[in-house]
Amino acid sequence: MSEHHLDVAQRWLAEALGLAVFVIFSLGAAALAQFGVLPELVAGALVPSLVILALVYGLSDLSGAHFNPAVTLVFALRGSFPWVQVPGYLAAQLLGACAGVWLVAAYVPLPKAHELVPPWGAFGLETGSTALLLLVILATAKRKAEVGSQAGLVIAGTLGLCLLTAGSVSTIGVNPTRTLAAALFSGTVLASWPHLLGPFAGGMLATGLTYLLRGPLNQQEKETANGSG
Repeated sequence: MSEHHLDVAQRWLAEALGLAVFVIFSLGAAALAQFGVLPELVAGALVPSLVILALVYGLSDLSGAHFNPAVTLVFALRGSFPWVQVPGYLAAQLLGACAGVWLVAAYVPLPKAHELVPPWGAFGLETGSTALLLLVILATAKRKAEVGSQAGLVIAGTLGLCLLTAGSVSTIGVNPTRTLAAALFSGTVLASWPHLLGPFAGGMLATGLTYLLRGPLNQQEKETANGSG
């Protein structure tokens, strides 16, 4: 195997592993919360944030630590990540998420969704939450030299903020691959449309706002998106 193909395989493996770990911990914690083992706030917000924190620091140098198709597409829209690599990343993310769901479902029932708002309300929450998260990701990427190793803390904290607030009234995931994998397993794909489409709408919003606020991309964004530098 050539060095190039080995590098691509490592990127895909890192993305798949990251999604599998994220799904196992986040879905597993949600299931434990329904059994009364974990407090709901801990399971719904703290656990996913801590997992992302660990994954960013553990795997970002290999793949850029996207772990979310919305992140991958936003980096591609900004021009910091090559479009030719997008399908491989999306496939690896989905396979990793499906493996995580399968493993959790083998031991405990998958947690049930909670919706205290109508579908369009859930779509709006997903859109807004994902836009905020991606604005922060793009901002830390563009200012990589200034933010440095604190980027993981900022991103994890922003995710926790979204899940703690919007997640209290809707089963937001801020990650359509996590949502799709669970919906495929439970047969609720059509009902999950707000959580599948919302993150992509948030991604487009974040991309436009970032261009208006910060202008075109710089070299630091490319290094962050590709896991180099």
